[in-house]
Amino acid sequence: KKNWKKEVARDLIALGSIPFYIIVIIRAVIGEYQPFINQLAISIIFVLLLSLIIKQANYYLSRGLIIVVFTSLFYKEFLFTTFAILLFLGMIYSAYYRVHKVKEIVYGCIIGGVSSLSSYYLSPLI
Repeated sequence: KKNWKKEVARDLIALGSIPFYIIVIIRAVIGEYQPFINQLAISIIFVLLLSLIIKQANYYLSRGLIIVVFTSLFYKEFLFTTFAILLFLGMIYSAYYRVHKVKEIVYGCIIGGVSSLSSYYLSPLI
């Protein structure tokens, strides 16, 4: 018998996976949304650079936060933003539920936030 809570937690965390991140980028490429592509590309570079410095972080949360921030800015729709934030909060809870250390969760969120902010201000320069 499968534990549905563990499955839902795993699925929520998967929203910050590299394949999901790539799907979002490819969709933006198809739609020719260059500023959005730039934001996601710059953000992932920051995540990669910060991962060289900070080893113990949940990078699923980092990527998930980046997707939440930039898709919310892209759609500019309250309902979507609310839903995306709730999903991200679910990701945080799922990471904790799946026995990730609080330190890793916090660092993952910080890295996602720093990467998003950096990309937000650097992407218009491209």
